[in-house]
Amino acid sequence: MASSSQPTRGVDSARRVLQILLQFSESRPQTTIDEVARLHSISIPSAYRYMALLREMYLIEERTRGVYVLSPQIIRLANASEKSLDLASVSKPILEHLMEETHETALVVKRLQDAVVCVAVAEPDKSLSISFQPGFIMPLHRGAVAKMLLATTPKRKQQSLISKIRPALSPDESEELIRALDKIRKANFAESESEVDKGVWAVAAPIVVSNRVLASVSVAAPTYHVDENARQSIRAKVSQAALDIADAIVSSEIELS
Repeated sequence: MASSSQPTRGVDSARRVLQILLQFSESRPQTTIDEVARLHSISIPSAYRYMALLREMYLIEERTRGVYVLSPQIIRLANASEKSLDLASVSKPILEHLMEETHETALVVKRLQDAVVCVAVAEPDKSLSISFQPGFIMPLHRGAVAKMLLATTPKRKQQSLISKIRPALSPDESEELIRALDKIRKANFAESESEVDKGVWAVAAPIVVSNRVLASVSVAAPTYHVDENARQSIRAKVSQAALDIADAIVSSEIELS
């Protein structure tokens, strides 16, 4: 069996089709052949071929001439995914409360092999634009919420994950990251500023159940919104939210992989 941390061989075309499908998002609900070719560095004929396969599988449809959107078939897949997201359903009320208390964006992220994925988010009306959105996959070494998960990973696994970062870190960058992770682990919270999104400050705390870190909860805010007093208050609220989510997980008796 191929290692889940290594690219699967012999499926380059299938990988490309899935990458095209995954480019759709709330901020990019439609696309064109030219855009697909540009984003994925492929020829126009190849873009047509991949889009034709997605249409054949009823995953996309042509809304107007040359403009493609996701088909209603995706709703069925989304509903199936939602039923499996126990962590999202358990944490959502607590995230909503955290958002109301801080008036900033609150989110929960879990590790997915050698990356992290956002499973739930609560955003105020002003809606800060951040990269972490439900379903979005991000690297483990950038941003408070991701670093929190990397910092609490066992040392041997942590070293393996750091070695797989691409583009590869220099020896000095690796040492700097390891020092930062040690500091995060000891403090039991992480902070970052402009590491993922420019002008965004974030703080994160681990969600721990039975001595196992299941995920990380975070608040992200525009840097200019949060002076040191506000940051101190948000740190405390995020730490409490992590405890509350852990308690909710135990109470619901859900099984989280």
